[in-house]
Order: sequence, then C-alpha cells, then structure tokens
Amino acid sequence: MSSPNRILEGVRIIAFTTGYAGPYAGRLLAQYGAEVIKVESFPGGLDTFRHYGAEGDINAAPRFIECNLAIRSMTVNIKHDDGKRIIKELAAKANAVLVNFRPQVLGRLGLGDDELRKVNPSIIILKLPGLGETGPKNWYGTWGFNLNSFSGMTYLWNHPGQDRPIGSQGVYPDHLGFISAPTIMMAALLRQKLTGKGCSIDVSQGEVTAYTLGTSYLESSINGVDPQPQGNRSLTAAPHGCYRCEGDERWCVVSVNSDDEWRRLCGVMGNEALAGDSRFATCVDRRRHADELDAVMSDWLATQTVEDVAHRLQAAGVPAGVVQNGTDLCNDPQLRHRDYFQKYDDSPIGPFELPRGGIIFRDMPEEEIPITPPLGEHTEQVMRDVLGYDEAAIAKWKEEGVLV
Repeated sequence: MSSPNRILEGVRIIAFTTGYAGPYAGRLLAQYGAEVIKVESFPGGLDTFRHYGAEGDINAAPRFIECNLAIRSMTVNIKHDDGKRIIKELAAKANAVLVNFRPQVLGRLGLGDDELRKVNPSIIILKLPGLGETGPKNWYGTWGFNLNSFSGMTYLWNHPGQDRPIGSQGVYPDHLGFISAPTIMMAALLRQKLTGKGCSIDVSQGEVTAYTLGTSYLESSINGVDPQPQGNRSLTAAPHGCYRCEGDERWCVVSVNSDDEWRRLCGVMGNEALAGDSRFATCVDRRRHADELDAVMSDWLATQTVEDVAHRLQAAGVPAGVVQNGTDLCNDPQLRHRDYFQKYDDSPIGPFELPRGGIIFRDMPEEEIPITPPLGEHTEQVMRDVLGYDEAAIAKWKEEGVLV
C-alpha cells in the first residue's frame, strides 16, 4: 500500500476507531507504512465524524477525511456471529488492534482481549479510552472538551479573576492521545518482534493530558496550595504577553526572560530611557509592575505591523512571534518550504490541502498520502486477499448482512 515512508511496512493493524484520537492515530500508523484496516458497519457502528458532512454524505465529512487518510475501509457487522468470526480470523493475521471505543464495548461483543488472544497470543491491543479501562469513572462518555476540564486544563487555561473558566477550543487530549498511541505502538511492535509476545495497553487520554500539567499538580501535592490561573503572565519573564498590533485581530507575543533581553527590547522600541526606569530595572521589578509594563507594551505595539515588529524583535534576540491564524499558516513560507501541506485535487469535498505531518525522513522518498477511501472500499479485497475467501462466500455474507 502506498505510504510516504515505509518504516512500518508489513505491519497489519485492525482499527476500531471513532472521532479524533483513535482515527488519527491510525492515520499516522498508515501514513508510515502500516496496513491499517478500519472496521465499521452500516448503518449502525459508523465513525461519529462521518455524520459531520454536508447533506448527510458519510464519505464527504471533512474531519473524517482528515483523520483517516491512508487507511483501508472494511464493513463488517460485528454483532453477527459470522461477523465476529471474520474479525477473529483477521486478528489471527494481524500484529495489533487499535481501539478507542468505550471500555468493554468489544468485550461485550465477544471480541475482548482474551478472545482475540485465543486466535493470536502475540497480538498487541492498544486502547485509548477517555478515562482508562478501569476505575469508577471508566464508563463516562468523554470528548476532548470534557477531558480538558477533567484534567484541570480548563481551570488553569484562564485569566486571573475571571468569573468562570474559559479554557481552549483545542481538544488537547485527542492530540496528545493520537501522538502517544503510535509511539507506544511502535515500542510494543519492537518488543513483539524481539520476543514474540503481545500485550494490552491502556492509554487514558485524560491521564496523558493531566501528565502535561505535572508541575501544577506537584505544587498542590507538596505545598497544599492550588495553582491559580496566570493568564498570559509568567513567573520568570516580563514582559510576557500577547499584544494587539495594527490591523484586524493582529497580535504579537513577546517574552523577555533576562535583563539583557529587556535592554534589547527597549532598543527596538527606540526608548532607551525606558531601560533605565527603576520600575523595570530587573525581572523582579518588571513582574512587580507587570500591569504598568503591559500598558507600555500595548501602547507601543498598537502602532506596529505584527510581521515587521516580530521580525525586528527576533533579529535583536528578543523572543517574539506572530499569532498566526489559518490563512497565515496556509501561506507561511517556512511550512511551504518544508512541503508541510499535501494538496488533494479530487476528493468528495472538492480540492483541499491537509498537513502531511511534522516528520521528515531524509533518506526515504516522500510519496503522496492516499486519500481517505469510501466506506467499505476494501471489504472484498481484505476478505479475498487477506482471509482467502472466494466471491461466492463474499456474496453470501453480503446477502446475509454480515458484510455491510
């Protein structure tokens, strides 16, 4: 199967995935050479992202297409006894299973870990439940936004004194999950190759997210003090914030981490006298007078073009950057230079571009990432080429609703 880099060529993974984290993890594994067979059934048992397309076309949902590039699509009714048997036969010929259904869903269908290990003792089963496979909350329905709040991120992602938590539109637990899963999967595949042993892996998206807030939890556990939202402020840098520039919603972030950087910033501002202002002489002083300093920064940057001022600050050794929007990213010369986007001229939603990913293998040829296939496109091929069934058997199971 075509892939941009074939480091996982020869690996077969069965994917029971929906939404963002599981499908995107499958996409990354497929993008780097694995044969990822995504199992769905119609009309029930579809990936939830298929329902976000225009006019109800389950093959034309942009988020589904984004998350499922390069995979193979197979439709099997896994509630049917013959459907279960087909999945077990496929598991016997697979290296791994990737799942982000709620805990115990496959188990209740007779496709739990123990059942799959009866046909393939060395299989790897990697699960991405929202809150883990065990525990009093394991049955909770989760989505990226409520996992943000569960992990403590929504509370901390806030401005001081705000009357309610703001949080972020980003579904960070999904992103952390789909980055963690392929990494862990490759470690398990290496162990499988060296020892012939499989394993079950429980990756809680909520816990992975909470792990990134480790220092905040440490403060609470050691000092008994809940960390408070800091907004754009920093405990070690000043000025440290996001400031409006000229134009419609154009913003620049600036982070001054030393007194030398402060003097350089004053030079770019053309305000040498400011460097001698006793309120801002040291980082401690600048943090103490952060409100006054933010007012100075806001007044100055409001008269600046963001791209120009960010470039001048960077050239002077002051950390700064443009707050880029979608249009900025699509036109960013750095991303274009690195061939970050792949263009699809022919797709169910028309021409579009998607990020390829942030990893480049210098000694391997870059090939195009295949477009997401229509539902069930590879069902017959998998049944015939992987499991060895003939056309008569396939037609019979289609008629009986096993292959749907």
